[in-house]
Amino acid sequence: MPLSVRPVLERGRQYAFPVVWTAVLATGVALQRPLPDFDASVLLSFNVVAPAAAEPLPTVAAPEPEPVLTFVRHDIEPEGAVPSSPRDVTGGHGRFAAPANAVRRQVQVRAINPRTADELAGVFRDVSYTLTDVRQGEAVPPIKVERVPDDLAGKDGSVRKALFITALLPVILEVNQRVLAEREQLLFLRDKFAGPAGISPLERIWLEQLADRYDSSADRLDELVRRVDIVPPSMAIAQSGIESGWGTSFAARTGNALFGQIQSVGRHAVAVPWKPGAGMPQPFPNVGEAAEAYVYNLNTHPAYNAFRAERATMRERGEAPDGYRLIGKLLRYSELGQQYVGFVRQVMRDDQLTDFDKARLSSF
Repeated sequence: MPLSVRPVLERGRQYAFPVVWTAVLATGVALQRPLPDFDASVLLSFNVVAPAAAEPLPTVAAPEPEPVLTFVRHDIEPEGAVPSSPRDVTGGHGRFAAPANAVRRQVQVRAINPRTADELAGVFRDVSYTLTDVRQGEAVPPIKVERVPDDLAGKDGSVRKALFITALLPVILEVNQRVLAEREQLLFLRDKFAGPAGISPLERIWLEQLADRYDSSADRLDELVRRVDIVPPSMAIAQSGIESGWGTSFAARTGNALFGQIQSVGRHAVAVPWKPGAGMPQPFPNVGEAAEAYVYNLNTHPAYNAFRAERATMRERGEAPDGYRLIGKLLRYSELGQQYVGFVRQVMRDDQLTDFDKARLSSF
């Protein structure tokens, strides 16, 4: 904003030079004789000249302050602390801000694009990243695998599975972190909306944009809160492993399709669970977008209302989302129904995937 420049006025006194000395200096005559006999004290006194009155400056109205969008600000958790679960939907205060305006530190992930399984394993060794360490409480390095290596099928079953889980865990955690940031801002605005001051116009715009992305309404805050939430890593990893053959299916290798979704035409082009003969698998540019579409799908598709309701109930009880329990509400994810749920739970048990539900991303 341009600043008004105020003229600088000389506020000191201006002194009149004595007339007699002015005359002498002007003529260049030296004083060799005494001055005439008269009282020179008047001439030698300092005559104060009042400064000219400054012209009044034009009155400039103060600019109206631009509206700002206020976000939640909270302390950063210690690096070694296990992150607490988000507050329940009944009260408390949030820990995150909206992604584009977050004041809480957001972990930046580094994308990697390994061509082979051995190259992928080498990246994990370079950053000292093992599933054993994560189970013991170590943070997960913020690396994001862009694509599934073509030769995973050539690895032994246990090695292939371990590589797949190790690769997908930080991807899921990063997606969940962004969703959780939106959720905590949403909870903050919901509490503020119920207060006497309400929310600002810009906050209302943010809320409406969030609701639009989640196929809901800004006037149905409780429903929106049920939708904007995380998917437990144990559940996401188990489903992606089953649906993609642990990264060996043709759809996974050629289109990063890890979650059994098919192409769907709609306002958001949302992928839905694949069924034999139902359509072509939905391809994605990278693994991260596939995971994001999967989480979005569970948070918006009408078939998964029961899943979202059960997750909200856990929040109300102060519990973190439990993947083993929540998978029981995805009977419509596969035409196999309960058999599919049992299979996913078996994978979660055999590979101890619930150990990763409390995992967190570190920073380099």
